[in-house]
Amino acid sequence: MQTPAEQCLIRRVIAGLKGRTNPFGPPTSLNIGAGRSVIIEEAVAKEAPSFVCDRVDVESHPVSHPSVRRALVASVESMEGVSSSAYDVAFANYVLEHVADLAAAAKEIRRVLKPGGAFVMTVPNPQAPEFVVSRHTKTETHQRVKGTGAGREAFETHYAYKSIEDLKRTFEANGFSTVHVETYAFTEGYLHRFPVLATLSRWYDRAVGALRVERLKGQACLEFMKR
Repeated sequence: MQTPAEQCLIRRVIAGLKGRTNPFGPPTSLNIGAGRSVIIEEAVAKEAPSFVCDRVDVESHPVSHPSVRRALVASVESMEGVSSSAYDVAFANYVLEHVADLAAAAKEIRRVLKPGGAFVMTVPNPQAPEFVVSRHTKTETHQRVKGTGAGREAFETHYAYKSIEDLKRTFEANGFSTVHVETYAFTEGYLHRFPVLATLSRWYDRAVGALRVERLKGQACLEFMKR
């Protein structure tokens, strides 16, 4: 199930690519922590068909897509083999919560972006109740809740940021300006396999959204610009 934050990421990536003009070729993007899925590349290609996308992940995940140029194996904290000042837009879809050294990741992301380049990310809000609970349960538990299949893997989380504001401060301290922050309540996405809980969580999400209680919103989409 695609989250509202992921939909926001796709919109921001498309806007970022369309807003860049390159005299020597199509706009370039880097999918950080790409995994096996090409859902984002497919969605972006519908609106920006000429873009080029490189992918980087800690594991080798070769994929076939017209927009994908190459896939590299590296961590976000040390993206060896990824050229400096090479990309108009970089994006990471639910990746930074798994990174232990957030400042190192921010520095590396800044390094690979062109001047004025955009970085768009989706992350969980560690202050939201569902993620407070998740920090105190085993990774295997999340795998059972999420189910099996591509895009439903559960990985160890570090939550190197205490809040969305803390995350912003880390990136701003490492050469970025904050462009956009959008948050969403979406516990239904985590519990959608369980009909009764899914119904209850849907009402909970609506209530949190109506009351605008930012601390309880579990999903966030943020965009930064390289200074």
